[in-house]
Amino acid sequence: MVNITCLGGGREVGRAAIAVDSGNEKFLFDYGIDVQDMKVPLEPGNKLTAVFLSHAHLDHSGYLPRLYKKGYSGSVYATPTTFALSSILLRDSIKVQGKKGLKPQFLIDDVKKMERLKKQINTGKEFRAGNSRVSFFNAGHVPGSVMTLLETGGKRILYSGDIKFVDTDLMKAGSMDFRNIDVLVTETTYSQRNHPDRKQLREELRELAQNTLYNDGTLILPAFAIGRTQELLVMMHDLGFKICMDGMGISATRAILSHPSSIIKPGKLSKAFGAARKIRGQRQRDEVIKKPCIIITTAGMLNGGPISFYVKKLHDKANCAMVMSGYQVEGTVGRRLLDTGRYVNEGLDIKPKMDIRFMDFSAHCGRDSLIEFIRKVGAKKTVLVHGDQTEKFANELKGMGMDTAAPENGDVIRV
Repeated sequence: MVNITCLGGGREVGRAAIAVDSGNEKFLFDYGIDVQDMKVPLEPGNKLTAVFLSHAHLDHSGYLPRLYKKGYSGSVYATPTTFALSSILLRDSIKVQGKKGLKPQFLIDDVKKMERLKKQINTGKEFRAGNSRVSFFNAGHVPGSVMTLLETGGKRILYSGDIKFVDTDLMKAGSMDFRNIDVLVTETTYSQRNHPDRKQLREELRELAQNTLYNDGTLILPAFAIGRTQELLVMMHDLGFKICMDGMGISATRAILSHPSSIIKPGKLSKAFGAARKIRGQRQRDEVIKKPCIIITTAGMLNGGPISFYVKKLHDKANCAMVMSGYQVEGTVGRRLLDTGRYVNEGLDIKPKMDIRFMDFSAHCGRDSLIEFIRKVGAKKTVLVHGDQTEKFANELKGMGMDTAAPENGDVIRV
């Protein structure tokens, strides 16, 4: 009997955390936070054998150092790229907690201990954690992201993390080739809708960039530091316009380029990154907005980061444009702007005159490819997490003849 406990991500997007107890060994898949409300997952208990990290985003990695603060002395297993990127994000999260006046959930020493004890594993290589066998497979989500196959207690358990099953300008599509899976634990962020054709969307963005800059405007691309920043940079590079980068995406791009096998065309990204101007400090920000250019900057949901400066300076210019390209969590500045047309942040409450658009360049799979993945894996049981419509989706899959579960946080599934 193997027990699978949902510690986070049950019927919600974010703070992913799944515990697996075989009776002799106990494992943890991810341990993240809710980046908007800073909600944390449930405690996994003592005597963890090992922890597996699917990728660096804070909703999957952001609470890992807390394990060390609470006495964990084992290893986190992840790809080299994921460790390089999580080091950037975890250090920044400590600073953000301080700026918000929050009591730190962990300290820099806890991050450093995690880094000292890390186990770096490349995709496609089988390894042992305790007496169990583990393998990482490309997830197609962001650089370094993996699906994890754990063989423990006589069961084969596949944990998807976040997944994408089409090639992008940055990433190779995730793997669907699995056999004899007893339990699939999968994200369901977009279980109720598909994404638009990415190639067509790419051309729409490039056309908007051309029209904006030919009209002497500036195009602002607020972006997640990991994945989206690099994809947008590659998309925009060959248009011939000046491209500026600002914020954490700069250090994240350097980290990704130090692990070129984690992306589909490292040479193209390297060339684009080399040509881009890296903005450092307020004086350079004041300078670059004086002439037409493309600015790729954090933060992707408009909360914090340099993006607030650019919106304040350019919001009343009708010849400028801003494109949000990723998921906007409920309660964020970006979500409010999309829902109401108003930018409300840092004492500013305005209706921008600039062209505001949303283009769905999601790094998650859509409904059809998610169903195709679940069918191809053919697990005896499928556990649906990391989505706000998991109950509805579970019932739909049951109607297709599949054994599914949509646990709440704290629920235990016995297999």
